[in-house]
Amino acid sequence: MSECSSHYKEMWAGAGSVQTNLPVAKGVRKISLLAPEFAERVKPGQFVMLRLLEGSDPVLGRPFAVYDVELETGRVDVIYAVVGKGTRRLAKLRVGDSVGLWGPLGNGWQAAKRLNPAKKVVLVAGGVGHAPFYLEIKRILALPEESRPELTFVYGGRTRGRMSCVDEFQALGCDARFATEDGSLGTKGFVTELLPSLFPEDFDPRDGQILACGPGPMMRAVALWAQKRGIECWTSLESPMACGMGICYSCVVEWKQDDGTWDYRRTCVDGPVFDASRLNWNI
Repeated sequence: MSECSSHYKEMWAGAGSVQTNLPVAKGVRKISLLAPEFAERVKPGQFVMLRLLEGSDPVLGRPFAVYDVELETGRVDVIYAVVGKGTRRLAKLRVGDSVGLWGPLGNGWQAAKRLNPAKKVVLVAGGVGHAPFYLEIKRILALPEESRPELTFVYGGRTRGRMSCVDEFQALGCDARFATEDGSLGTKGFVTELLPSLFPEDFDPRDGQILACGPGPMMRAVALWAQKRGIECWTSLESPMACGMGICYSCVVEWKQDDGTWDYRRTCVDGPVFDASRLNWNI
């Protein structure tokens, strides 16, 4: 079975009913949809394509990380930044409206699973890059204590007003740290500046793992820092895409093969989670 065929088999397509659609930060909203058949399929780090059912502008769906699901009710939560025509229309949906969705798509954080689990896992988020981490944190915290890694979530942004769901991450009970460029929340500076204190010089890099998602420059900085320290790093890319199923090849990224030559991988089906050491961060 081809990769595309496998994704079709696991995917669900239909319509979700809007339960809430509320602002959670400046220019950022959370939409909750009732879609039980979708919710039961989701793994942490996967994404969904949403498409407005009324009208044909925009004609294509938009990819969004699945933030949270509630299996008991069939609720699916998505965080989105209002930045263009599609998301501006999405922001106008009201309770009871319907939106088309298909997925779950992509490989999720299970791509980063190791034979010997890391002793310390640090999740690094910037902007709306926190969205794919909420479910993963819940998954890790549900592990038996003896097999649960030391877990730290670090989240950065320009200012407190642009950072969403901070209280929800704090309520999970994990070690959550924050950084803002203006110092309005947590440490003043970039989120990457928190990494040296979490991985001191005497830390064995073989015991650590970094998962990152956010703006390209942030992920590049995290990936190169981790590579320099010899710490395994996986990044969830936020590449623009049209289909979400590997057909259109609009979301390709450069990927280093085992022989050192470069090829291309599709973010939608080969990712969005990639081994950061195999991506070309120099483009």
